Amino acid sequence: MKNKELSTVNVGTLVAMVAALLGMLPQGSRGQAPLTLDKAIRLAQDSAITAFESRQELQSRQASYEAFEALRKPQLSLKVVPNYSRIVSDPTRDYVYLRNFDILSTSAQLRLSQKVLPFGGEAYVGTQAIWSEFFREDASGHPRQFVASPLLVGYSNTLLGYNPHRWEKQVEDQRLKAARQQHEYDLRRIAEEAAVRYFRLLCRQRMALIRQEELSLNDTVLAIAREKATIAIVTLQELHTMELQLQNSANLLAAARKDEQEARTELASLLRMKQIPNDTALMVIPEMPPPTPYTAEQVAMLARSNSPAYQHQLAELTEARHQEEKARKERGINVGLDINLGMQQVDRTFGGAYKDQQLYALGAVQVSIPLMDHGAAKKRHAAAVAWGERQQSALQETERLLEEDAIVTLQKLHDSRRMLESCQKTITLAETNFYETVESYANGLCDINTFSLGQNRWVTAYANYLAALEEFWTAYYHLQTLIEN
Repeated sequence: MKNKELSTVNVGTLVAMVAALLGMLPQGSRGQAPLTLDKAIRLAQDSAITAFESRQELQSRQASYEAFEALRKPQLSLKVVPNYSRIVSDPTRDYVYLRNFDILSTSAQLRLSQKVLPFGGEAYVGTQAIWSEFFREDASGHPRQFVASPLLVGYSNTLLGYNPHRWEKQVEDQRLKAARQQHEYDLRRIAEEAAVRYFRLLCRQRMALIRQEELSLNDTVLAIAREKATIAIVTLQELHTMELQLQNSANLLAAARKDEQEARTELASLLRMKQIPNDTALMVIPEMPPPTPYTAEQVAMLARSNSPAYQHQLAELTEARHQEEKARKERGINVGLDINLGMQQVDRTFGGAYKDQQLYALGAVQVSIPLMDHGAAKKRHAAAVAWGERQQSALQETERLLEEDAIVTLQKLHDSRRMLESCQKTITLAETNFYETVESYANGLCDINTFSLGQNRWVTAYANYLAALEEFWTAYYHLQTLIEN
């Protein structure tokens, strides 16, 4: 009668404990309110140093672009140049006009200039005045002179046929676009890193909870076995096996808690928090997002168009092509042009210099031919061509890596979703099998090895589910980092 009562107590205690355990996992709870994924991402993006640096970098690039655009508009400038010259010559020479020759002069020029964007070069219109004071032995002749040009119009181009303004516009536009994409990408990368650390802690929390309940279960089973051992129902070998299993459970729990604490510290560091309290409730598992509607070709295209790395490399290639064209123009005959028309007069008084203005036209054409430069111009062009090809290859490699990353991540997302669904079914089967095994063991219908096997299958099913969950959300957020606008 006593053995029957003991058996009934054992069955009731063990089965009730397992039923409560299976009903609780993985929805265990702690003390404080849980930290949601959205809140973790928001905290990370608000506090991360990377986000601050990214915003400052974008502001810097935006200011540089605005300065570039401002310089392409008409520029009004006032230029004042004082000058003093003294030429000391040898009185014994015949160059008498150089003796004791001192000049103090000042020129002032007001100029409105505009870059000629379609062709290159610069057009300008302005006015200028020059005052010169001569100091010499015969200064009584013309000691003072004024030159006045009330109106002058001109155009200058240092290298005809070469237009740097078109290239500069392309490069600056691409760099600004890259900076904007970089900022958005940095924010998505922070969100991805927050999600990775969030789900790492989430899975470590649940794994530690499973190990804790596994330890409690083994402790209960060992207590029941010791009661049975007093009436010779359990052998000494089975008792030792249970003790070993209890010790293994304790070791596994210690390792799980260590992993959980590391994940807790990593997430707290990203969120700029001192520490996430140990009694915080289990992290909330978000609702599963709908299947990704994109094909492999579409995610590859989106990854390329949204990538700041690709845009940066495209800007580098454009700049390389710019330098290639410049070197090609410079290796032959270089022609520069500077022409201007205007009115001008010279007089000993300032007012007289503005009377009786005369029309003048000045033109200068500079032709430079590298007759013997030992191939320097050709080598510069060859170097520019080689660098352009290198940047082209780098762009293709960047494109290949982006497409590979996007396609592999998409495939990983699909695989992990299927794995997650399979693991959820496996958990149901493992729980049913373990519950049945517990009843059989409590009623003496199976040995400790069968019980241990059922328990291991149950824990393994949960471990596989958590691994699939972490892999799925990691792949999901990485794909969002690659393809989101």
